[in-house]
Amino acid sequence: MTKNNTRTTPIRTAILEILSKIKKPLTTQEILCALDKKNINANKTTVYRQLESLKKNHLVNEVHFNDRNTRYEINEEGSHHHHLVCIKCKKVDDISLPEDLHDQEKIVLKKNNFKVLQHYLEFFGLCKNCHK
Repeated sequence: MTKNNTRTTPIRTAILEILSKIKKPLTTQEILCALDKKNINANKTTVYRQLESLKKNHLVNEVHFNDRNTRYEINEEGSHHHHLVCIKCKKVDDISLPEDLHDQEKIVLKKNNFKVLQHYLEFFGLCKNCHK
């Protein structure tokens, strides 16, 4: 069993290892390719089901960039961060903001009577190698 009382399976364990090692959000297709490189045979439906379970149990987070692909990354407790995405080479870096966005969420609740449950903030531009 994992820390969230979910059953440990070889595919689930492999997905978590892949996401931990690669350190950037991956699409389902990228996860399938990584599983294949580890000689783990998994079909797309199984991987989707495993990712949904991991997401439901707060072990992975969904990440959405502007290309309509859903990506997944490890949910590191206490490590809320955002992403810098290079639109040229597709490099993704994590960025933590010094200002806590929870204060902004409180303002949204007060001004708009809207309780924010989740937010995403991604910055798109050119990395240091691409904007030379």
